[in-house]
Amino acid sequence: MSSIASRLQTGLHSITERLANLIRELPVERRNKDVMGVVVIAPDFYWGQVAAEQLNKQLTIKRSYEEWLEILRSTFRSATNNLDRRIRKADQGFRRWVELSSNWSISPDRKENEKKLWDAAKQFENLLEILASDSNGAIILIPDTNTIVSEPDPTKYKDISGGDNFVFLLLPTVLAELDDLKNFHRNPEFRDKVKKVITRIKGWRNQGPLRDGVTVSRTITVRATANEPDMQHTLTWLDRDNRDDRIIASVLEVQSAHPASRVVLITGDINLSNKADVAQVENAELGLE
Repeated sequence: MSSIASRLQTGLHSITERLANLIRELPVERRNKDVMGVVVIAPDFYWGQVAAEQLNKQLTIKRSYEEWLEILRSTFRSATNNLDRRIRKADQGFRRWVELSSNWSISPDRKENEKKLWDAAKQFENLLEILASDSNGAIILIPDTNTIVSEPDPTKYKDISGGDNFVFLLLPTVLAELDDLKNFHRNPEFRDKVKKVITRIKGWRNQGPLRDGVTVSRTITVRATANEPDMQHTLTWLDRDNRDDRIIASVLEVQSAHPASRVVLITGDINLSNKADVAQVENAELGLE
């Protein structure tokens, strides 16, 4: 029920809080910096023995952080060189705490360590504020192929949007699949149903370029994107040859372009829904009578 900017902020807070709880438990040791007459240039303090249970917590936190960071990078896919440098710097500062690596910030004062951890997280928060500052937030609903075949009328999606004013966005992967189903589906009745959906879409095109958007039912905008997603610059686990994965990649690009908007993938496909959850994509199923 929120924008990707808001969900990334919530995810960062959760990861930082879990990490703060972990480092609060860890012993801090003072380093012996004069070994055999040789002065060692290294931080004064380091993390002491980490128990197996604590290592398991660390691994879980690190896994969450890596997933979160990949989604952050995907959202900032069009970042300037300056923003990209800021992301790398924020990652370096925060990762020192995630990895429990030696660093000059470690203090014997646990409260001081926790403060420095939150200071490191603040570097990411400043970046996320850039996303959240977009004043053009909207509600963008994106149906998958089965959903739009089952219900091509955008007005039937008002319960999901929570109002009458939203964008009904058609993805190229969905449009291509509609063409395939129209021509090759083995059930002639289903092919006829798909043809009616395509006829409706052509009707919208007759009102104007779908790329720019056309208005239906006074307040709903129907738009279509033209480009297939850039699979080289999306989440690493998405497969370019899988249609569901291309849909997820396209939705991520929409989120990147509209970080303050609420972007919802409409699908009844359990596998697609599961992938959307992992990719931090809000998804919902259309209630059909």
